[in-house]
Amino acid sequence: MARWFVVAWGALFMCVGFWALIQPRGLVEFADLFLTSTGLWVAVALRLVVGVLLWASAGGSRTPRVLKVLGALFVFSAFALPVVGLERMQRIADWGAGLDDQVLRAVSLLVIGLGGFIAWSVLPRKSEP
Repeated sequence: MARWFVVAWGALFMCVGFWALIQPRGLVEFADLFLTSTGLWVAVALRLVVGVLLWASAGGSRTPRVLKVLGALFVFSAFALPVVGLERMQRIADWGAGLDDQVLRAVSLLVIGLGGFIAWSVLPRKSEP
């Protein structure tokens, strides 16, 4: 069951990445959704859920070690967000918003690649049901 949630998250990452590739400022607008006190806690919850799902689905994946590391990084980042705080996150977002569109497109390619890798890692092989 966790496998299909992870595939859905990977597909969502890819969709956000493709959207940002076409409209780089869209990535900035998307990030702005999480720059409120409520948005920060939503980001914490999402990172925790994704991290736990990555860890839980790692055993049956093609890349168990990598997914466990990614899961741990997501969980760590969830705990780090409240420590970093909303004010610093706003400054980081402002810095990111000032980047050139080509740089944002390169970041979107990384997001697409990460989403595709995650989905591929947990999708069943042809010999699996």
